[in-house]
Amino acid sequence: MSVDIRLETNHGTFALESSPGETVESVLRRHGVPLSAVFSYVTEPVQHGPSTRQVRFVPTATRVDDEAFDGRTVILRVTRNIDLPGLMRFGPRREHRTASASTEWLFPSPERGAFEPVQTYLGPEECMDLVRTAVCEVLDAWPAGLNRRVVVGTSGGGDSNVLLASLIDSGRLEVADIHPVMMLGIPDWDTQLENARQLCASLGLTLEVVDADHAAMLAGVRSLDALRADFAATFPDADLEFLGTWLLRKVLSAYAAKAGADTVAIGANREDVVAEALARVSIGELPLPVPFRPIGETTFVYPMHRIPKKIGDGAFPTFSVENYEARAPSHSGGRTIFYYAAYLLADSLPGMDVTLFDGLRRIGNRHRVESPFEHDADLDDLVLRGAAGSQIAHRWRDFLARHLVTPQETPRSHHSDDAIR
Repeated sequence: MSVDIRLETNHGTFALESSPGETVESVLRRHGVPLSAVFSYVTEPVQHGPSTRQVRFVPTATRVDDEAFDGRTVILRVTRNIDLPGLMRFGPRREHRTASASTEWLFPSPERGAFEPVQTYLGPEECMDLVRTAVCEVLDAWPAGLNRRVVVGTSGGGDSNVLLASLIDSGRLEVADIHPVMMLGIPDWDTQLENARQLCASLGLTLEVVDADHAAMLAGVRSLDALRADFAATFPDADLEFLGTWLLRKVLSAYAAKAGADTVAIGANREDVVAEALARVSIGELPLPVPFRPIGETTFVYPMHRIPKKIGDGAFPTFSVENYEARAPSHSGGRTIFYYAAYLLADSLPGMDVTLFDGLRRIGNRHRVESPFEHDADLDDLVLRGAAGSQIAHRWRDFLARHLVTPQETPRSHHSDDAIR
């Protein structure tokens, strides 16, 4: 036996369909209604008292076929006078279809934004067109004083693949000034080497591969094997990807300096920058600069910061799937929460993730005029001041001290044909 479920709002009453075995919660989620926005109850008649009815709270975990309902209607009352029904999933959505779709995205409509989103199916060429437009906007805003020689961090996954292709297609850079570089030394990243080589060859580029020994030298550490093992022991709850990101930034910066490049381009996508901004603001820190982020002597560029990962991956779906399958499982709760928040924003309120990020970025840019982006020489790395707490900062400082090459040590030399291939 299923029960009658009604959503009551100041904009009207709506019947919500349910199936036996469902809970009230699953009915709400299926219709896009936040649990925190409603009070759920049934009413019972009373013989005496100031009211002719008594309200009895119903937990949303209750099954719709629970005998306790005894045929009574479950009322889900929206607790605030907002146009929640306008955002709910009643009836079919507007759709835009294309032949041979490789991905999909829910866009806000030009007329009504998130109140009437458009489910859009995209093929590889359409994905590339969107990426190319976004990349060209960043290249057209290139800061004065930076040369146009660019080192491109390359992994063989969807983001870096589509970034390279769009940089070539943009016509804003000379092909000879685009230097794709792939660092080895992080096991689940290394698996995509052949994909990266194939893509670079198809674009008329030569992939520069920095092996683990040369990566250690460029990063100023003695051994990547020892660094990884100690990281796992010192930070058992952290993903190896955190170390890999730090290491890649050091290696690409050093490589750019040797190549005479002012900039390093990274394939970070929309969810990356939104999650990072939310994480920063949650601990009282300003969002970091995007799309141009100076770190030391190198400016890191994020040409794809407005492109959702699903759209970037839609340009090279096979390479993207192989990259997903090669990843080690993540166990970082904090990282998961902020990415999940970025996904929820894009799904529940299409376009709101971009609006929020743009606002946070403008606040950060205005404030940063008086408080420039800082570089902590003690850690020899970008420091998110206060982001992890003093205990973590001390552990990180001690961890690096155990592995960084000191001025008294002589770095190992590497023959270029062996170290970079």
